[in-house]
Amino acid sequence: MPELLVKEEKVNEFFDALECMRDRNADKEKQLQACVNVNKTIAHFVERPKREMKKQLQAFRSSNKMRKLQAYNGGVTSGDLPQIIQDNISVLMDSDVRIDGAHKALFDFTQSVETLDYFEIATLSNGIKFKKLAEGEKVPIYGMTGDWLQVPIEKDGAALAFSEEVIKWRKIWRVVDKLKEFRFAHFKKEADDFGTLLSIAGQLGVADGYFQAFDSASGTAEEKTIRTLNAGYVKLTQKLKERPYGDMTRPEVVLVASPLKSDVLDVALNTLIQPTAGSKLRINKPITVLYSWNEKLLPDPNKALMVLPGRRMQWTEQGTMQNYNYADPLSLMYATAYYNWHGEGIGDSDQVLTVNLA
Repeated sequence: MPELLVKEEKVNEFFDALECMRDRNADKEKQLQACVNVNKTIAHFVERPKREMKKQLQAFRSSNKMRKLQAYNGGVTSGDLPQIIQDNISVLMDSDVRIDGAHKALFDFTQSVETLDYFEIATLSNGIKFKKLAEGEKVPIYGMTGDWLQVPIEKDGAALAFSEEVIKWRKIWRVVDKLKEFRFAHFKKEADDFGTLLSIAGQLGVADGYFQAFDSASGTAEEKTIRTLNAGYVKLTQKLKERPYGDMTRPEVVLVASPLKSDVLDVALNTLIQPTAGSKLRINKPITVLYSWNEKLLPDPNKALMVLPGRRMQWTEQGTMQNYNYADPLSLMYATAYYNWHGEGIGDSDQVLTVNLA
């Protein structure tokens, strides 16, 4: 089924509205309504991948036990898995409506205030604890103390231009192709922002000696990878055991890796239930893999990021995509500019562990 900007019977209405928008002699009320109709149509089309991604992430996170997902060669049938994550549990899809949403799977959404251009993430525990109370003793009161990371909410923007020829001859295919390119650029910029942040968090750990080196013991590449991932999991959870993140004995973590490492990782992860031939090694930790081609996130394909998702890794978005219109009578071009406000931050970089896979 082809992806449509508008239904075929509505194409003429769309171009009628475009013509009304650029007509300086048109009734102002009609012109304003035309702007509303065109911008609403374009915004709905551009933000469609965001709606698809929300469905993907909801299914990804609500699949009761993520570690169960890697066992699809063991005692789990494909019917037990959400359709969108059967392909190596990746939210990277091959349709231009689906987008690489690996970064969004790692961050929790937080509510922000429209009147502020920032939000805050706690970087230290407030030290709240329960104590045994003597008879008549008052309960201790803990305030909102501690250190906070202020995360700016920034503006992204780009503009689309429609030529007189496109509008006059109603070349809907050109509009659709241009809008697909536009929205790909929009989500690529977002993914780059998140990816850069995660990459820096991983690099901070390496600088402090907090990383997992590749296992150098004898064995196949898959066996070494299994030992590497198991050791990295222990290192990550041990580091975070005193943080207010819940039980760190067996939390579900995510490994973000390049598709270039998928062959060895797939074999390693598929040994969760059935060890490789002649080997007793297996992944015995709840690790889920997400693949991403994003070079801002993974500048070195031989390194992956093991992440405890959520907690103090947060993002926000203010409102929906805003737009402004402009007509240039000299070039007979009609332009519409779109802006988006969002912010993302990591309050605890120790939630990200760099894992060397080579």
